[in-house]
Amino acid sequence: MRVLGIDPAPAKNSIVFDGEEFLYKNPKELKTYIDNIEEETFIAWDAPLSAALSEKDFSLTIRQIERFFYRQGRYAKELNIPKGISTLGYSSCPHWTISQYIFGHPVINRDCIKDLKWELVMKNSFTGKSPFQITEAHPALSLWILLRDELKDHKLFTSSWQYKGYSSSDKDIEKRKEAVIDKLLSHTMVKGIVDENTKISTDDELDAFMCYILGYWAVREPNKSLILGDEINGSFLLPKYRCNDIIASFETKSIF
Repeated sequence: MRVLGIDPAPAKNSIVFDGEEFLYKNPKELKTYIDNIEEETFIAWDAPLSAALSEKDFSLTIRQIERFFYRQGRYAKELNIPKGISTLGYSSCPHWTISQYIFGHPVINRDCIKDLKWELVMKNSFTGKSPFQITEAHPALSLWILLRDELKDHKLFTSSWQYKGYSSSDKDIEKRKEAVIDKLLSHTMVKGIVDENTKISTDDELDAFMCYILGYWAVREPNKSLILGDEINGSFLLPKYRCNDIIASFETKSIF
């Protein structure tokens, strides 16, 4: 099964990483590209793909998995999620619109459902009936989980993990991005998956690359990743590496 990691964007070019190269596509080009996929494919997609529609936890703004990982919330504080690793409610993420434009996910109104080509995978033991499968990934959160021990004593990461965007008050964003890329490409769990000369230039390419790695693990080395959450609470594809504290905390919280 082919794997794609995609960092989508509704107002600028999205980035696709196919394991060999980065492809830049505007929303219409991306839709055409995905619509024309004919071989079995698994996509790790960095944007909301589900909604909170259960009677118990109905919300058109936030899912329980986002509530759990929200940095200012009580659960994330217990995990010491740092500044720069942001998990917003799905209605606050504008790129859910491109998810719906291309895939029909997230499904907000069940009366509007038709047969969707891409099957949304929200559990670990997936086999799926469709040859076209997609799951929601969170590359920033995944990078922190994967590299937090390796970078815990790095001076650039003592007060923030922000590696994306620009801030006039934070001059180290670009340096952090470069440090994260170096650590990621040399990580024992990543080496050998892609060409060792793969060059990652931007934070968007970094996110698409991380999505690809997560998707690769899910399809070919499932012991290295997990889908945390479910159809009711929302889900993220994350690294399983040194993630026991997060899994244990997630499973014991009374909100789920």
